[in-house]
Amino acid sequence: MKKPEEQLAGLVRTYHDMSGTYLTIGTVESATGGRIADKITNVAGSSDYYKGSIISYSNDLKMNMAGVRLETLKIYGAVSPETAGEMATGGRRALGVDICLSTTGIAGPGGATQDKPVGLFYMGVAIPDKVSVERFVFSGNRIEVKRSAARKGLALLGDALQTYIDRASSVPLEEKHVVTCFLEQRKLILILRRSNRVGTYQRAWAGVSGYIETDPLDQAYTEIREETGLFKNNIRLVTQGKTVEVVDKKLNRKWIVHPFLFHVLDPDKIMLDWEHTETKWIKPGDLSRYTTVPGLSRALDSVIHK
Repeated sequence: MKKPEEQLAGLVRTYHDMSGTYLTIGTVESATGGRIADKITNVAGSSDYYKGSIISYSNDLKMNMAGVRLETLKIYGAVSPETAGEMATGGRRALGVDICLSTTGIAGPGGATQDKPVGLFYMGVAIPDKVSVERFVFSGNRIEVKRSAARKGLALLGDALQTYIDRASSVPLEEKHVVTCFLEQRKLILILRRSNRVGTYQRAWAGVSGYIETDPLDQAYTEIREETGLFKNNIRLVTQGKTVEVVDKKLNRKWIVHPFLFHVLDPDKIMLDWEHTETKWIKPGDLSRYTTVPGLSRALDSVIHK
């Protein structure tokens, strides 16, 4: 059985496969002392979606780092639904993430009152349109309570991600088939910066691309000729990769990308049309340094990692 943090990673990947984007996660922890952050970062690749944590063990840090109001702490106390809610919303804002989890509680053995027993925890989850807080009481010694609280916190993050997935899957998407052509020479690939005159993804870096109106390979040759001025005798087909599906929820569209890799025989003959403003020859591994159209790295992987 997968660990909670592995299940969380799987949900993040599922949303990415559906939307083409990663939801970002942050945590604001008090009584769990960073245990949730530690669990999340045990998973390889967690840096794709996990941005960081605020360990606000003291009230001063709850106010100064997580944005909890002094009045909230005075009236309701550090272990309260009100404080947990403000920790989550303030942490989401401070960390700049889509989803933020907060934990505040009494791990024991001391610190309890008549109304707030050992093991009492409040956990908040803040997403763009709301914040929710839940109450839990965990049993056991201090370490066991913290362990149980961390496990429940990961589960709450999973529930929030599942909500995003359910929303994303409930809206039918318009499918569009496109070609994306990578031109290479001397182990470098050509990327092109899209102009402000194109219909989508202005100023983003891309390969040679266009809607498919005929056979995909014929379309690839057409787009290369129109966008770079290169004809068939100036290029040589290296490979055609497997199609890549890229979902853009903002456009309510699923792109079915047909990737190609061509070797350029005459790079000095490249001439841009109105769709692009500049070009760069880069190493394939440097693509992540650029702001690209969605799914470009996956399309590139399809043709260079066959």
